[in-house]
Amino acid sequence: MRILIGTHQLSWIGGADTYTVTAAEHLQRLGHDVSIFAGELGEMTEAARRSGLVVTDDEQALPEDPDVIYAQDAYAALLLADRYPRTPQAFVIHTDDYDLWHPPQVPGLTQAVVALHERVAKRVRSAALAPEIVRLRQPVDTHRFAPRGPLQDPPRRALLLGNYLMGDQRKLVLTACADAGIECVEAGYRGPGPTGEPERLMGDVDIVIGKARVIVEAMASGRAAYVFDHNGGDGWVTPERYELLEADNFGGQAEAVATDLERLRSDLKSYRPDMGPANRELAVANHSVLKHVQELVLLFQRLNPRASSVDGPLRELARLVRVQATSDRLAYDLAMEAQMLRDRMLDLERHVEERLQELDATAKDALAREQALREQRRVRIGLAVGRSLDRLRFWRR
Repeated sequence: MRILIGTHQLSWIGGADTYTVTAAEHLQRLGHDVSIFAGELGEMTEAARRSGLVVTDDEQALPEDPDVIYAQDAYAALLLADRYPRTPQAFVIHTDDYDLWHPPQVPGLTQAVVALHERVAKRVRSAALAPEIVRLRQPVDTHRFAPRGPLQDPPRRALLLGNYLMGDQRKLVLTACADAGIECVEAGYRGPGPTGEPERLMGDVDIVIGKARVIVEAMASGRAAYVFDHNGGDGWVTPERYELLEADNFGGQAEAVATDLERLRSDLKSYRPDMGPANRELAVANHSVLKHVQELVLLFQRLNPRASSVDGPLRELARLVRVQATSDRLAYDLAMEAQMLRDRMLDLERHVEERLQELDATAKDALAREQALREQRRVRIGLAVGRSLDRLRFWRR
């Protein structure tokens, strides 16, 4: 089968980009002819090419007649529907945050939507045009992400991995880990920087803190997995809570409970080393990429070519979607930059206030010392005067 995967970007190490490459790699291993079209190339492009995948941002280099299009977002869905009017198309929905990630509301364009969790499945069901929904789970390569040793008891190291956590929420995690005597290492765009080999970092820790694909990869790696990120926290993944948390894509929104410092401290105390093996079993049974791509192939095989092209200015709509996505990303980046500057300003204000208090205390101490010294001088002068008067009285006798 000739499969064309389309996405507006394959440029950074994030959840949708990682899914694209993971699914494409394993579709290719099944013997299918897989190509990836990406409007924007970057870090993940190189990772895909190292796996032998064909990736291009040039429409002229696309395959002539693919059997199916697997769109990762609205931009790719619209553009490729215009280029391949009769080719059947499936769409995978990753998130409910931005319109870019939702199936285009154009009749006849999308035949089926792959929903990776219940939250996005509900989003698709509520749309004006709701095509067939195929519910699959986040896939992970369980050979790449595998246990690299037992968990320690008590835990020694934790990994905070993600691209969004920052500010006070990040400080909560670092403080709670420090209070528990756990070394916390970080990776991600909002921290020291992203990593192309998260499996190595996970192999060196006992606890992984994050959301979504990070949690699934941590489970496959046999680590204790704690759901916490910018949208909130749901705590430990356990067999009892797995279904609840998976339905939310381990996104921190499964329960309407706030996570504060006390909860983090309490949860870290409830860590158990047997969480790792249990998570590994759940990942292998429910999230294996081998099973995921088999289901994708079955879906692709039953999609029928369109009887006619989709009516509408699809290429212009694609352009507008991409412009909007670029604006959304710029707005988000500016908001994050403003938040970082605000946090830095507050840190500087706290530092200045602490320094002023230190200087005030130093000044008061110096004043007290000076006052004490003056008192000592007065006493010495008084004693000297007293002795002189005593001598004078003696001689007057």
